[in-house]
Amino acid sequence: MGSHEWSRRDLLKSLGTGTLGLGVGAAVYRWLDHYIVGTRSADGAAAAASVSDSGTSRIDLTEHTSLKLVRGVFSRDRLESLRSRDDVTFVHPDHTLRRVSTSTSTSTRADGTGQTLPWGVDRIDADIAHAEGTTGAGVDVGVIDHGIANGHTDLAGNLADPTDESNHESWVDCQECDQPWGDDLGHGTHVAGTIAAADGDDGVLGVAPDATLHALKVCGGAGGCRASAIVEAIRYAADQGWDVINLSLGSRRASPALQAAGQYALEAGVLPVAAAGNYGRPDSVSYPAAYDEFVAVTATDIDDELTGFSSTGPEVDIAAPGADICSTVVDGYAVQSGTSMAAPHVTGATATLLADGYTPTDARERLLETAEDLGMADTDQGAGLVDVAAAHGYESDGGTVERSRCPS
Repeated sequence: MGSHEWSRRDLLKSLGTGTLGLGVGAAVYRWLDHYIVGTRSADGAAAAASVSDSGTSRIDLTEHTSLKLVRGVFSRDRLESLRSRDDVTFVHPDHTLRRVSTSTSTSTRADGTGQTLPWGVDRIDADIAHAEGTTGAGVDVGVIDHGIANGHTDLAGNLADPTDESNHESWVDCQECDQPWGDDLGHGTHVAGTIAAADGDDGVLGVAPDATLHALKVCGGAGGCRASAIVEAIRYAADQGWDVINLSLGSRRASPALQAAGQYALEAGVLPVAAAGNYGRPDSVSYPAAYDEFVAVTATDIDDELTGFSSTGPEVDIAAPGADICSTVVDGYAVQSGTSMAAPHVTGATATLLADGYTPTDARERLLETAEDLGMADTDQGAGLVDVAAAHGYESDGGTVERSRCPS
């Protein structure tokens, strides 16, 4: 067989002449670039749907914004025609976002070794809040990520009832998972553990150990997370009436659709928290964190220094521990680094405030006004390091921490 590589034009020609089977044709359309069209009218949405070269999906955001979104495959001429309409606000590719973390070590689950207080949870004085009974009880947290492991003992008590299908959702297939929204990579489970690993005799402890976790799986095992799926997940969390959502993912490509979803969440009373990104240079905050609707979180290390990988820029709101963070993964525990690990510290902190009756807007303001100044530029730390104890009016323990072991 020759080494000829099929071009996009070759594929379309084959589709037109029927030389590819129907199943392959469907796969080709999934491979081709999809676009998201944002329109302010039903006519605009209908027009976009009518000129798509494949089936379309619609995301109605009009309950809390002025926009209807249509996802489809469009020719260049049809894209230009849509852009020229007065009722079309934007057209952009349905691009892929990625998790913003790296794994540094893993270990298998071991019971009977006592519970670990991760250094990040300690550093932001969440343990002080726990001692005062501030644990995030009654708050619903949406984790928009790779899913959450259903069987992890540290999370089982706080994972929303899996028998109620509305508690979790998936927009991608999961390989070798016992639930469609299960985690086939470990990233979402790691995030979930930092937010709300339960207080117990073993394992690790989360920032809000009594919050309720909801898995919103938008990322496949290979790591790709479509913008349209993330928009749908944000809308789903808002429509369910949940309280705060965590997005430990990002892209350098702007996405007005994600910004609209952030606006939808805020108007519905849901606070979206997002990782700033791991580009390690100035003016590099990724999307959606770069949008005002999202709380943008950078990452610090155990010495209260900004990590070398953390993105920075004027969009940064707050900082949190993000280097060498121990938390749950599918088969046990792992130490991971990234702004992916920083964001859930802030999400957990938010959950503790929401449990005390703060509105999402007030919780955001409270976290910023009580953050600990680390002496960095605002573009690096935003308001400073998140401080759960200070946010609740409790006295801090001074900020000195030691690196904790990860269960092994």
